[in-house]
Amino acid sequence: MCPYCDFAVTTGAPDHERYLEALLAELAARAPKFSGDLVSIYFGGGTPSLWEPDCIARAIATIRSTFGDRHLREVTLEANPIDCARYNCARWKSAGVTRLSIGVQSLVPDELVVLGRDHRFGDGPQAVQNALAEGGLDISCDAIMGTPIAGRAPDFVTIDALAGLDHLSVYELTIEERTAFGARVRDGRMVPLDDDVLAQLYTDVHARLVAAGFEHYEISSYARTGKRAVHNSLYWQCAPFLGLGVGAASLELDGEGGGIRATNPRRVADYYAGVPPEVVVSSPAELAAERAWLGMRTSDGVAEAALTAEIVRWLLDEGLASRSAGRICPTLRGFLLANRIAARIAEAL
Repeated sequence: MCPYCDFAVTTGAPDHERYLEALLAELAARAPKFSGDLVSIYFGGGTPSLWEPDCIARAIATIRSTFGDRHLREVTLEANPIDCARYNCARWKSAGVTRLSIGVQSLVPDELVVLGRDHRFGDGPQAVQNALAEGGLDISCDAIMGTPIAGRAPDFVTIDALAGLDHLSVYELTIEERTAFGARVRDGRMVPLDDDVLAQLYTDVHARLVAAGFEHYEISSYARTGKRAVHNSLYWQCAPFLGLGVGAASLELDGEGGGIRATNPRRVADYYAGVPPEVVVSSPAELAAERAWLGMRTSDGVAEAALTAEIVRWLLDEGLASRSAGRICPTLRGFLLANRIAARIAEAL
């Protein structure tokens, strides 16, 4: 397990078939109650590339037959670099995967050591090369910026090396409370980079990728024209989605402007035992506020009518947003201060 990840984790030999059976049973039980269209299938939230490709293929086929695939635009699989052997890429494509999201995170050996990654000897570049050589797959890579290395300033080795791709997601290293990194920070074994250093790093990464022809279309993601991630975009719009499997989250709209979020148990044993998901209900006002502040984390922003006049004035006066064709869209400064914007919107709406 990566020391910075807060995903559900299990150890021991996986039972691929049993997990598939449980997931398809959940699909059969919940699909009739789901009102959304099948636009995107996303295997993520951990390391789904460890799952047998045959199981991935059967899951995709069953999902497509359950909902119909008239509106399906994208099938994404998150993959660890060491899993991206050429034959696996071929099997994933044959299974129906159209987009591969590779967790490269860094191409700098000492950063990979700090991040606890198991690919440190050229596996990241080789994974990208294998996926590209297979053909027919859209390729995205994740990169982490802000890994604290004593005595060394942040550099752009990873960003520059991946800038030939069509899609990149560049995340600031986040210290989650219940992770190994959280413990290290609490007891002083790790000192995160200063906020001003991180802000400058974010600004510099933005400048390099925009100069390379990328669109900064959401707070952490960059794409070339026509290569935005469909699933990302649905999430930022608060579109309904059905999450299946251990730790998976879902959003169903209630027809009156509100929403119902359900999160499956994080332990495999609980999932197999049928422990029900944790449910949180959002009122129409709460979901409208969430949709507004999430929208302000994308370059498309939100319709001006979705915000109060006071919020609009504050965003414009503070240089956090600009007005464009009836929409309020974040500036780079707005992306940098996205949490402050979210708090202000949530308080006002």
